[in-house]
Amino acid sequence: MSNKLVLRFKDTIISEYPLEAEETTIGRKSENTIHIDNLAVSGRHARILKIGNKVILEDLGSTNGTLVNNKPITKHILKNGESILIGKHTLTFVSLDDPLPTTTSEAEESDMDKTMIISPQSRSALLGNTKTSAPAMPLGAVQIISGTQAGKSFDLSASLTSIGKGDNCRIKAKGFTVGKQSAVITRRPTGYHITHLEGISKAKVNGTPISEQPTPLKDSAIIELGDMKMEFFLRDEPS
Repeated sequence: MSNKLVLRFKDTIISEYPLEAEETTIGRKSENTIHIDNLAVSGRHARILKIGNKVILEDLGSTNGTLVNNKPITKHILKNGESILIGKHTLTFVSLDDPLPTTTSEAEESDMDKTMIISPQSRSALLGNTKTSAPAMPLGAVQIISGTQAGKSFDLSASLTSIGKGDNCRIKAKGFTVGKQSAVITRRPTGYHITHLEGISKAKVNGTPISEQPTPLKDSAIIELGDMKMEFFLRDEPS
């Protein structure tokens, strides 16, 4: 998809920026992709991520916040024609292949939260080689045995599923030493893997703590983190 941002100050167009890279940063520091030299803009204010066919805007804890269509956001899937306000400057998102503005569904926002937990570089490493010629594999799922979501089950159809105590994590686990984005389950053509991201406590698979390197998940594996315990299993039907 061909996308770009049009930078304006008041009614004057300053520049246009094609969104060709996987990550585009915006901020007052000169090393940002989009450099806005204004005191109302934080040094590293926000970033744009291209994940699949989605273009996602994320505020990076800026002092004055990031607004889309005059509403403050933390993370937001951009749609054609939407206006981003950063300090006193406006960035208009233009999608050349999607000329009509659309709204973001709850499902898209949920999927966005799951995929925004790691950087593009880490995401590429976690997902590994995703050749389209790989054979179909059974769809994975987890059944929560204990914890805040005990009794629930989750299909692992997304490329990334986050686990932790943060609001954006799909699978919740409580505990003082549990990270907000403690771990992630990745779906690859060759199978499912779990990887530690942050926090003192590390998830355990069949009693063994995981690391920053992807740990393969086998059918009936038991995953433990904080107060949460769940069983990973493979469904009969291919995904």
